[in-house]
Formats: sequence, C-alpha cells, structure tokens
Amino acid sequence: MKFLLTLLLLTNFAFASYTIKYQGLTLGNIENFDTIKDNYLEATVTNKIARLLLGKDKFVFYNEDYIGKKDDENTKYKKDKYAIVYILKKAAANNTKDERIEVKKDKFIDVKFDKNFNFIYNSRNRIKSKGYFEMKDGELETLIEEINSIKIIKNK
Repeated sequence: MKFLLTLLLLTNFAFASYTIKYQGLTLGNIENFDTIKDNYLEATVTNKIARLLLGKDKFVFYNEDYIGKKDDENTKYKKDKYAIVYILKKAAANNTKDERIEVKKDKFIDVKFDKNFNFIYNSRNRIKSKGYFEMKDGELETLIEEINSIKIIKNK
C-alpha cells in the first residue's frame, strides 16, 4: 500500500501543471518547468480572448540569456523584463537562500526568506518587480509578482 501511495504521489508531481495569470486574467497553462534551464518559459494559451489578441496558441517568456530561435509562427515571444524566468530558475533548482543574484552590471534580484521567499528585482535603481513565491517539498506552489500582477499557481 505504501508503494502504491508513493507511486501515485510521484506521478502527481511529475505531471504538475501551472496556471499563469496576468492582471487577474488567466492566460494559459505551463505544463512543466523543463524549459527554465534553457532560459525561457513556455505556456499554452487557454484563454480565448488572449488567443485572439495574441493571434498565437503558445507564448514564450525568455530572458537575456536565451539563445534559442524565435521562428515558430504559432508562438508569441516576449522578453521577460520582470526577471520572472531568473526567479523561477532559482526556485526550480531548489537553490533558494538569502542572496543577491546579479543579472547584469546594474540589474540584480534580492531574494530573502521570511515566511515565504520574497524577491525584489532592481534594474538601474528602479524596482521593476517585487513579490514572493512559496515552495513545498522542493516544488513551486505559487509565485506572486505584486507590481505587475503576475501569478503562477500550481494546479491541484
């Protein structure tokens, strides 16, 4: 019985998907964070209004280190100016501790642990992004970015 329960829990974690919301509007689903290691985040557009506005079925947020091609005609590519990809990369690696992550010469992310992991992305002495994320058993549960109202929530 313990083996079966363990197998079911591992299967659930392996296929965990996430919902991404922007300004309260559900944009789509993220199947997994496998692409984070390549400096981008890929999501499928599930909202009909968002699909109509984008004109695409998928969207990709990529950071400055992304070296992939941007030639898929069914995908909308958007540079991640809020450092969400960097923050998710740290969370996915389960390498989260109080630290300053230098993105470029005058851009950095401060991560602090309180009750949750709080982050502040500072670019040229301006706060561009601020929020927190919650981890449970080494997996991301939620990421809430407060300034730009971005939410990434694990589907139950």
